[in-house]
Amino acid sequence: MDYNISYRKKDKGIQAIISYKDHTGKWRQKSKQGFKKQRDAKRYADKMLEELKKSFELRKNIDLEYEGITFKELVKIFTKQKELQNEYTTVNNIGFSVKKFEKLNDMKVEDIKPLHIQDCVNDMIKEGLMISTIKEYLSKIRAIFNFAINQYDIISKSPVRKILIPEEKREEKKKALNKSELKELLTKITYEKFYIATLIASNCGLRAGEILGLTWDCVDLKNGILTVNKQWKKLSAGKWGLGPVKRKNSNRDVPIPPHVIKELKKFKKKEITDINNRVILYADTVNFSKQISVYYKRIGFDISLHNLRHTYATMLIANGVDFKTAAKLLGHDVEMTLKTYSHVNDDMMNKATNVVNSIFK
Repeated sequence: MDYNISYRKKDKGIQAIISYKDHTGKWRQKSKQGFKKQRDAKRYADKMLEELKKSFELRKNIDLEYEGITFKELVKIFTKQKELQNEYTTVNNIGFSVKKFEKLNDMKVEDIKPLHIQDCVNDMIKEGLMISTIKEYLSKIRAIFNFAINQYDIISKSPVRKILIPEEKREEKKKALNKSELKELLTKITYEKFYIATLIASNCGLRAGEILGLTWDCVDLKNGILTVNKQWKKLSAGKWGLGPVKRKNSNRDVPIPPHVIKELKKFKKKEITDINNRVILYADTVNFSKQISVYYKRIGFDISLHNLRHTYATMLIANGVDFKTAAKLLGHDVEMTLKTYSHVNDDMMNKATNVVNSIFK
């Protein structure tokens, strides 16, 4: 690396100037002024020179085939790679994330700096997106730049660093019904499909996709075991079908309470099934979840099907089921279960109060 360092007096101080040739052979300069003593200016120059040398060495390793590639072009390469390895939903989610960073599309990847990423994040904050959503989008963009570094040596350093994101203003309390509220909800449901879905979500803890992907061969009514090994999901644009569960831990066996077994037996005798032998027939999980939420609201409950999964989890933990077992039943890992359900609800506090009073009376 060709360079030279010079010092000069400027504005009642000393200025350090580093002239150097970049990787293209073009001479460039970096300078800083305001040093009171020559040794301070030299200390700055030495430090800056070390950084320039490191950058120069890294730059030599960058794949020249991709020099000048734009962010939009990089995303295209990344997406094609992911299409070979991942399911449609995963690739689709990358597309949602990238849309929030469209400002970068025509920029050269090597020119994108943290301030450009921060600008896109600031736009999302102004838009009012949830902080958790912004973090999720940012993680996808981080993966794209890491791909550029690790897979193709397009850049040497990711611009997704030191990004400022405010904390959530308040932690939204997950809605969960208590035992009497759940009983009232079930009493008011007259549409059978929604009744059975509500029973499975609240008494077995299944997600919407798992409920619609549940087949009769996985419902052991004799031994009271429900096997979760697939879900109803979007396989490609406009096409829904059976596919793998959300994550490895989601494969599980769940006990079916006796009253739910009774209701499933009655439902099985009356309801038709399809070629897949599904318990509940519905075209897609999105409309199913929306329509059941509208139905709940109409009968006086402002909740979702997923809130009933939270109800199931909260009731398990409130009644003494340990977090490891609860995680297994929910298809979570223990860490996720602890993070999501470690809050103390009224039932848990009342139970703890009674225990304390009985011990220390």
